[in-house]
Amino acid sequence: MKRHYLQFIFSCVLLSSPAFADESVMQPHSQGAVTFISGGVGIEEREALDAVRPNYNLSLLFSEQSGNYLSDVMVRITDLNNNVFLEPVAVGGPKLFAKLPPGRYIVTAEAKGQSLQKTVTVKNNHQPAVSFVWH
Repeated sequence: MKRHYLQFIFSCVLLSSPAFADESVMQPHSQGAVTFISGGVGIEEREALDAVRPNYNLSLLFSEQSGNYLSDVMVRITDLNNNVFLEPVAVGGPKLFAKLPPGRYIVTAEAKGQSLQKTVTVKNNHQPAVSFVWH
């Protein structure tokens, strides 16, 4: 009986592996009018992000001065009147792509106990790339 139980468990694990692989593919998320996607850990995620890059009009990259990429960065995007377009989001990789209405925005990124802020102009057909580098 124990052998059959172990065979059953092993079979379930093997059959569920493709399902876990599909879940690892990054999915877009939305907050209000903003759609965004983040990740970029590993070759597969970087390739997936590169494929969808044209669908977004803002690209953010997070790294250390040493060149190491950062994940788990808190991101907040507001317009110049302090209206929030993207609440603090923990980024699961060094890249975040967002699709925002055209306008000027303040992007705040927090990691390693330090908050960095940049102002960026977003247009429909223009894709600004903004890098945040922590020292």
